[in-house]
Amino acid sequence: MLKRSIGIGMLCVAGHAYSGEIKVTTIEDVSKDDTECSLREAIEYVNKDFVDSGYQGCVGRIKDTDSSILLESKLTYKLNTHIKISAQLNLRTLYNDTTGFDKPVAGINNAMIKMLGKDNIFVIDDTKKEVFAIKMTELTLQGCNQSVCADQGGLIYNNEFLTLEYVKLSGGSARQGGAIYNVAVPVGQDAKERSFVNIKYSLFEKNTAAEGAILYSQVPQFRISNSVFRENETTLAKGANIYSAASLDDAAIAAFPAMSYGVINSTFYKNKGFIINVRDGIGLNNLTVIGNSAGLQFNAPLKKAYLANSIVLGNPYPITEDNNCDFKAGDNSFIQNNLVTDSCNSGDSNYPNDIWQGTELIAGNDLEGKCKTLTEDPNALLCPYVQSDSAFLGYFRPRIVMSYKTLFDSLIVNKGKLQLDSTAKIVTCETSDQRDNIRDDDQHTCDRGAIEIIVPNTSLVGQDLILGGIAKINIADKLGDSDLIPKEECEALKDKLDEKALGESWQAGCMQVIQVKTPSKGKLTIDEAGNLVYTPQGSWAGADIFKIRLVTSTTRFHKTNPYLEINVQIVQQPKNDMESSKVSTSGGSFGFFSLFTILGLVGLRRYKNKQG
Repeated sequence: MLKRSIGIGMLCVAGHAYSGEIKVTTIEDVSKDDTECSLREAIEYVNKDFVDSGYQGCVGRIKDTDSSILLESKLTYKLNTHIKISAQLNLRTLYNDTTGFDKPVAGINNAMIKMLGKDNIFVIDDTKKEVFAIKMTELTLQGCNQSVCADQGGLIYNNEFLTLEYVKLSGGSARQGGAIYNVAVPVGQDAKERSFVNIKYSLFEKNTAAEGAILYSQVPQFRISNSVFRENETTLAKGANIYSAASLDDAAIAAFPAMSYGVINSTFYKNKGFIINVRDGIGLNNLTVIGNSAGLQFNAPLKKAYLANSIVLGNPYPITEDNNCDFKAGDNSFIQNNLVTDSCNSGDSNYPNDIWQGTELIAGNDLEGKCKTLTEDPNALLCPYVQSDSAFLGYFRPRIVMSYKTLFDSLIVNKGKLQLDSTAKIVTCETSDQRDNIRDDDQHTCDRGAIEIIVPNTSLVGQDLILGGIAKINIADKLGDSDLIPKEECEALKDKLDEKALGESWQAGCMQVIQVKTPSKGKLTIDEAGNLVYTPQGSWAGADIFKIRLVTSTTRFHKTNPYLEINVQIVQQPKNDMESSKVSTSGGSFGFFSLFTILGLVGLRRYKNKQG
């Protein structure tokens, strides 16, 4: 019955698929001539160059169209042994059309492919000289859950051009390449093409290997961006989680520092072993490397590798020693404009590193969890790693603490370098951050690390109330990457601020309430964690529409307008005993406020470095 129900479900979305798409209709690992199409059968169908009559229940290809294999969201597809891929294809999760306004967030509803036996999941190789393209999108690969899944590539053995987007790779184990083994050497003496791994917006966690728990590559034929790596473990002494056995040849690295290979806009934490062994041919830019047992290992004697605009601190964490950087004898890596400790040295004399001498790295001390307010922890450099329910990847948010007299006191904000002089040997920031937020507004500066601090333009919050109720709304996510300043700091900023109401005390964020379309109908309070509490005054029915103006740790530096504005709409109505049980009129899910929110526009802009 399960096999049949999946098949029916996939048929329901068939009208939205292109004719060249093959729909997997069973989660079981079978290969037999019936009406069902398993993942193994679908890939073999592609490998066999699409026999016109179909293959063992798999159909859907019209000649000369791109080959895509579709899996259903949130289902788990079982494998007993690996599947060999020997032809170009796309493998991705298919979503049913939504009837609401919400678009599925990429990565959080992936189909899962799970290895039940002692094996890796995919072997991608046709043993030919030419390299073909494989793309996997919105998938979760779950390893064998044994000490070793395969000798090379615990999840994927790759000898082609592999692209991963919004893929989670977990539980892979191998001697080399816990998650991925990349061959990266030409097939045959006269062959020029090398296998390549391109990773975007992906998550690697809990993979293990003697060398290269995340990725083992013969030479650094990989490009990694906008991804997160956590709780992976490389067990070999001095081994690295992203490991290259040798450097690229001279021709491949001649364009330095314009690098084709490396890691950018990514976060590493809670990994064991060095993160990356940096060989000639590898460029690292805008990374956040926090709380690993060891940091980066440099071995680039040809001066064709770099680390730039990054944060490498607290490796290990809690901080018991300085193991952030390790240099092999003869290394000549180009190290420029990072926030590091003494073990990483001062770097390039023209754009030197900042050497962090502090002791308070994470607000609240835990690597993961809720960030402390500026009152609870006034000095820590970063918030803990946090991942919202509506996002695939999390991050460490830089903090702007109250001890900064100007924004330039920050060791992170506006400390990244952009290319101003075309003749200067400078590694510039990436154009966007890990979250795809544009980095620069004024073309002069950007932020170190994987995250660029942003400030929202405006936003809209609200709630529907039944008469006698109280509205409770948390607006922390509307503050962008900033914190509300403590109420005790407002008096010092009063020359910049609008006057508070007569007889009232300052509240967190120096909150000002501005009525927009209605007279005030309630009392509003806010705390430093962003918790708004609105208490209606009287038994009125209708709406109270106003905006609140708040001072944050970032906006306080603006000379003329230190406020962030948030529009608020509260709707109160009497209890309707005749209402349908199918319609929600309280709690903010549906109702009058929901109509307002559909029309709300949220924009992001840079607000930093606007001090005159």
